[in-house]
Amino acid sequence: MSAADTIQVLAEARFLRGHYNFELKKLFGNIPWIDESISYSNGNFLVPNNMDILPNIEADFMFAYQNLPADYKSTGEFGRANKWAAASYLAKTYLFEKKYTDARTLLTTIIASGTTSSSIVYSLVKHFADNFNPATKNSSESVLAAQMSVNDGAGAANANAGDVLNFPYGGGPGTCCGFFQPSYSLVNAYKVDVVSGLPFLDGSFNNTNLKNDENISSNAAYTPDNSTPVDPRLDWTVGRRGIPYLDWGPHPGANWIRNQASAGPYTPIKNVYYKSQQSILTDNSSWTSGYTANNVNIIRYADVLLWAAEAEVLGGGSLVQATAYVNMVRQRASDPTGFVQGSVANYKIGLYPTFADNVYALNAIQFERKLELAMEGQRFFDLSRWGIAQAELTAIYAHEVASGYALDVGAAWTPNKNEFLPIPQTQIDKSFKGGKSVLTQNPGY
Repeated sequence: MSAADTIQVLAEARFLRGHYNFELKKLFGNIPWIDESISYSNGNFLVPNNMDILPNIEADFMFAYQNLPADYKSTGEFGRANKWAAASYLAKTYLFEKKYTDARTLLTTIIASGTTSSSIVYSLVKHFADNFNPATKNSSESVLAAQMSVNDGAGAANANAGDVLNFPYGGGPGTCCGFFQPSYSLVNAYKVDVVSGLPFLDGSFNNTNLKNDENISSNAAYTPDNSTPVDPRLDWTVGRRGIPYLDWGPHPGANWIRNQASAGPYTPIKNVYYKSQQSILTDNSSWTSGYTANNVNIIRYADVLLWAAEAEVLGGGSLVQATAYVNMVRQRASDPTGFVQGSVANYKIGLYPTFADNVYALNAIQFERKLELAMEGQRFFDLSRWGIAQAELTAIYAHEVASGYALDVGAAWTPNKNEFLPIPQTQIDKSFKGGKSVLTQNPGY
């Protein structure tokens, strides 16, 4: 290989190593650092998990940022990670390291100059829902996404199989399987003030549940709430009775719910395909038609803007700029042409006046991430890195139990334990050296 090709391959490898180690770090805390010096021939492959590897991850993404190309227009590989995807992942790493000034500087550069691998300038797409539609993937908002394809002769091996289990249960899209249901508390969070169109940051959104069809048969009459003003992103995030569910018709309620008593009346929607896309953007060569061409969003530009708002507040920046970043995300959601058409819901969303202080600003930014990124796998890790997981999850758990969920009454968040999963016992057993495992179990397990 040429010197240039060698550097690019190394940058790609380090980008991927950064990504997978970041995922492991989020889940397990301290993990072994495996680099080029580790091999079976060297006999040093039993590596302890006694260090924080975030600085190593940071170095990998920095190398990728400095050495990956800006685009892949010459090859047409538009799903491939470029330097700006690496920069965005580096900024995310800075936030997890609490290097807010570094994050602010880099995010400012990304927002000013970042482009996709097809050389499209980063921007929010016109409609929020287009981020979750396989027909509009790899858009200007797609910073990094796992690429999925269907009907390519691979027997659905390249399709999105992971989301199938989360489709509505007992009918409709994919015919399976009814897991990963939205909570009452999440749905309530989309309520907004009737005048300002802003969310209720004081927690009062949970005082009463938004009208729902819990314990109401699909055969019984039901009219969804048409008076309480709600953020229009609600019905692109959550399937609820009587509201159009993509092009599948009104959500039928209980007939699409595995068990309302154990998980409530709502279904996910962001990962679901349109009925008109079946057999075209879904793969019929497996047991279900639900294997889709829908990419898995890892980083999208709305995420970047909200990181930037956070970094402005915590990295010595401007509250005016932090407000502007949040309002960019909210402004997109306010476009009526992007509302769920045919819905009886009362959609309303307003923009924030300039944040008055850092405390209010952080509260608003954290809440905006909840609304914008709901059901995308970000929330738990945000709560953990912000240090508010115990308070938030305890409150949500209490509310869900009071709302009728049949949850384990003994469940509780334990600080300095539940931030991470246990190190798998099988890995501990395979890592013995000198009569003792080199791996240390996480606290509390």
